Amino acid sequence: MPLSSPSFPAFSSVKTLLNGLFDYAGLFPPASLPFKDAIVEYLAHRQEADDWMLGPFVMTYGHWEELVACSEGLSADSPLPIQLLPPPAREMADIESVLSQALDQAAAYLERFEGRVTLAGFEWKLPMDALLEASTAVLAISRIEAAFDASDFADRPRYLEIVRDEAFLRQLPLYFLALGAQQRPDRVRAKIRCGGMKSSDFPSTGELAAFLHAALRTGYPFKATAGLHHPVRHFNEGQHMMMHGFLNVFFAVTIGRCQGLNAAGIEDILADTDPSHFTFTDRGIEWNGLSASTTEFIRDRRQLALSIGSCSFDEPRQDLHQLGWLSH
Repeated sequence: MPLSSPSFPAFSSVKTLLNGLFDYAGLFPPASLPFKDAIVEYLAHRQEADDWMLGPFVMTYGHWEELVACSEGLSADSPLPIQLLPPPAREMADIESVLSQALDQAAAYLERFEGRVTLAGFEWKLPMDALLEASTAVLAISRIEAAFDASDFADRPRYLEIVRDEAFLRQLPLYFLALGAQQRPDRVRAKIRCGGMKSSDFPSTGELAAFLHAALRTGYPFKATAGLHHPVRHFNEGQHMMMHGFLNVFFAVTIGRCQGLNAAGIEDILADTDPSHFTFTDRGIEWNGLSASTTEFIRDRRQLALSIGSCSFDEPRQDLHQLGWLSH
């Protein structure tokens, strides 16, 4: 159920965590809302006092015409920010043609909306053959950037997702090497998928720790998406599996960086299922005696761990209320 009254963070560090945290992905599983319902829900959330926690509306290219059909209620005075998922390229050779066509289409649609819709950014899955070796990884990102630089959206952030398969841990260094080679962290960013509808969609705590540790070592910004509807790692009865918690992820980033933790130390935070181990204060955050200041937490929220995609805006807030970190 929607939350009818505003939420107040228990501490400034809670507000630091939640500020613009949730990119709304109601179109995607497990919510899988019809487009009109998702838009209505998102616009309703934007009218709530808690809208400061809300990021853009996430949609694919297949939803353009449905957005047109729902656009009467949109206004140029308060445009709809969207995060767009262009269709993937099957292989490296297709990168520029697929992206160029998608970006041209986006520009044409935005003209039709006459300022009522803005593009906050893009999310795009790298082709399977992009991370075979260092040279192909760098070339793949260069081709992506060439397509963006030739478009109307050169300045928009793009989150490039690494495909997690049996080669994930081997390809991870190549992935961050290729992102870093562009030297555009304000535009070219990383993305990790933390769940889905089947067990194979969920990275292990070790795999997720390896990703976060690589992001910390390179200082490269990222977003996390899918499977992060709840604050703390837990067993989900409906899906019969362990699910990652967004508190685990964000505490692991800042405490991991401030305390110089290795991947194993980061994994310990990711694996913790006890909410009482995660502490907020006005001075900062703490996990099992390891701490970081609010100033450091703010830094990482702005420059490193940027957002999560969530198919619900109500569920995470309800959990945070139950845990005492938000109040009415």
